[in-house]
Amino acid sequence: MRSELKEAYTLISDFKRGAFSEGLEITAEQQRLIQLLSKDLQVQSEGLALEQLVQQVAKADSVWNKRTMAVIDRFYTLRDAGNLAEAESERSAFADECPSAWYCGIVNSL
Repeated sequence: MRSELKEAYTLISDFKRGAFSEGLEITAEQQRLIQLLSKDLQVQSEGLALEQLVQQVAKADSVWNKRTMAVIDRFYTLRDAGNLAEAESERSAFADECPSAWYCGIVNSL
């Protein structure tokens, strides 16, 4: 599952960087990976056209990516200042709130 998520997050990252031209057909495998991301990020996919789903997944990914980077920064700042309990509290609070196994895995690996 981890390797599939890595592939899926690479795909959405490529999309956000503009690697996919408009009008380019998305493959069945890419569609599967987008669906995997929608589940990991808890993006509601029902009733959305594929293009809309990709946009919503990209937006949710950006939100959780930024929040992940912020908690990593806070974690290391607190830990380096000797506030281990607070650092662990930040990590735990993030894990409680974040829907994504991918981003929780990153934070839990600190």
